[in-house]
Parts: sequence; structure tokens; C-alpha cells
Amino acid sequence: MDSSDIIQGACNCGRITVSLPRSSLPKASSLCHCLNCRASSGSLFAVNLPTPTKDITVEGTPKIHSDIAASGNTSDRLFCGDCGSAIMTVVKERPEIAFLKGGLFAKFGVDLPAPGREQFWRRAEKWEKPHEGVATLIE
Repeated sequence: MDSSDIIQGACNCGRITVSLPRSSLPKASSLCHCLNCRASSGSLFAVNLPTPTKDITVEGTPKIHSDIAASGNTSDRLFCGDCGSAIMTVVKERPEIAFLKGGLFAKFGVDLPAPGREQFWRRAEKWEKPHEGVATLIE
């Protein structure tokens, strides 16, 4: 595989890096407003990139925080223990898909896919507006 076919991302301090084939990027990102994503991202929503777990290479040793989502599913949230950057979320009931965090790729010039859906919209701030043309799921 040519090196241009691989995309890279990293946490803020660079101690945790991720790489994956460009072809593994999803066609659309997902914006999640659930309370757990909001808290772990430190923002109003998480930009998630659903990606086959088998296609992701992680270098460094992220810390893991497990939580139980509103759905009742258990999520492992991987983050850098040094800078705190969110790396990915893996739902234990669906381990074949990891939700890479979009911010990992900002310093590498990766063009992220536009959002295809926003979920847990009822958790959004009252002043937020849905993204035009994006499916909005209340829960």
C-alpha cells in the first residue's frame, strides 16, 4: 500500500498516534450530542468517524475509561493519559466498529467527511441549530 493511501492522526501532545487506510474513512461522519460524548470530548458534541476496528493502528498506550451509555451499552473511551485528547470510542456490544474522533486529524490536513447524521439532538444546547441536510435523531 502506497504511503499516500494511509492517513494519520494524533493526540494533542503526539504521544498517541493512529493510522488507517484512506479507504477505511467513512462516507459520512456522525455528530453525537449524548452526555458521555459531550463530556469526553470537552465540547458540545463529538465528531465521530465510524471505522472498522481492524483497520486502525494505534501507537502509544491510551488510557481507557468505560462508561454506560443511555442505550445501556458499555463504551470504552480511549484517550491520551498525558494531554487528555479523546482518541476513539469502542462500544463493547459492537467491537468491530471504532468511533475515531475527528480532531485527531486536524494537524495532518485530512479532509474529513461531512456529517451524515446528528444523534441525541435532545441533548444539544437550545441555541444550537441542526446542520442543514443532515439527518437529526432525537435519541
